[in-house]
Amino acid sequence: MIDLISIADVFTVANAILGFCAVVSALEGRLDWSYTLIIMCVLVDGMDGLVARRFAKRWNLGDYLDIMADSASFGLAPAVILWLSFSRDGLGSPDVGIGLMGERVLLLVVGGTLIAAGVLRLARFCFEKGGGAMTFDGMPIPAAALMIALCLIVGVPGIIILALIVVASACMVSDFRWPKARGSPGSLTGVLAVVLVTTRIAAGYYPAIGGVAWTMAVLALFWTLVYVALGPVAAWFIEGNRERVARALGISLAPPDDGANGGPETEAEECAPPAGGGGDPK
Repeated sequence: MIDLISIADVFTVANAILGFCAVVSALEGRLDWSYTLIIMCVLVDGMDGLVARRFAKRWNLGDYLDIMADSASFGLAPAVILWLSFSRDGLGSPDVGIGLMGERVLLLVVGGTLIAAGVLRLARFCFEKGGGAMTFDGMPIPAAALMIALCLIVGVPGIIILALIVVASACMVSDFRWPKARGSPGSLTGVLAVVLVTTRIAAGYYPAIGGVAWTMAVLALFWTLVYVALGPVAAWFIEGNRERVARALGISLAPPDDGANGGPETEAEECAPPAGGGGDPK
């Protein structure tokens, strides 16, 4: 089996493990750590795609491994963390007037919607063999998970978080396109995430810089919400000016001779069975 695994797959497995650690941290009452671990999942997932594009050889396992890891880290883990964040004390202010039991039911419905939309989005992406060179079909699931984690860090009211999740779920299964995080926008996203994770970890040992970590979370949340809200507009512009945008971002529009596993957001740009194989990738 070792010969089926690429270097990029190591990051994919790390993504799944970090998602598991996020759930365990939440179960142990370390919610702040669980939020940080979700952001780390997004970072590692981005590294998966970055490393994958550096190799010309195809590794068959990675195409399937990536969507499985993303389902766990960006679908199941955020839904569980959301439940643990609000199920005990409710959604808080503003009061929606349905009582704690009603709010728990609402959490279950919205969490289930997030998971359903996430796995449907990943499955469709796999079936369609990915998006274009610079855009995704439907909003990528890491963006939804990142938005949830950042909202919880910043302290956005629970009912607003649930509303945002419903919108994000609809975006994931929509036919609108979102741009892939390449070039300067991708670099900015990566830098923000690295600085945010670093400051949050440091704040655990040096509380004096907690304000810096919170400010970075606000900036990252703003950047994420801009991507969610204006992504289709940006994708429309990109698709209409493909060559000019590709030159500006240093992206080649020609497909590689042999694809690598994963995409820029490492959501399995090619999930079709390998040549000579076929059937269900079990």
